[in-house]
Amino acid sequence: MRGKLGRIRGGCGMIGDSKKEDKRKFKRFPINLNAKYLLEENLKEWKGCTVFNISREGMGIEVYLRERIHGGSILQLKIIIPTKEKPIKATGILMWIKELKEKMNFVGGVKFINIDSEDKWTLLDYAYDNWPRRGKR
Repeated sequence: MRGKLGRIRGGCGMIGDSKKEDKRKFKRFPINLNAKYLLEENLKEWKGCTVFNISREGMGIEVYLRERIHGGSILQLKIIIPTKEKPIKATGILMWIKELKEKMNFVGGVKFINIDSEDKWTLLDYAYDNWPRRGKR
C-alpha cells in the first residue's frame, strides 16, 4: 500500500541557518508523537521519547536522559499513534545526537533500518494529515 506521500521530496531548512545546505532526500513533517525506545545493547528497560518529525527514511526524536547514548546505537522503537490500537514497531540507527542545554534533554536523528512498509505509510499519512499547512484555516 502506498500512502499520500509517495512522491513528496525535498528538505526543510534548518531553523536559523539559511546558509547550510540541507542534504536530506525526503521532506520532514513536524509531528508530536509519544514513543518508547530500547537500546539494543541494553535490552532491559524501555524509555520514553517524543517523535518531533518524520520522513520516509527516518525521524527526529527528543529523549529524556540522565545517561548519554551515542551515535551508531541501534534502537528498538514503539511509536504511539492516537488513532491506532497498537504502537508501530521499528528498528533504527541513531545517526546523530546532541544535548539541549536549556532542557537537559537530547535530540537525535534516527534512520529506519527495519519498519513494515504499511506501518511506515501509516506514520507518514498521520503526519501529513496533521501537518499545519500555511494558509490553512
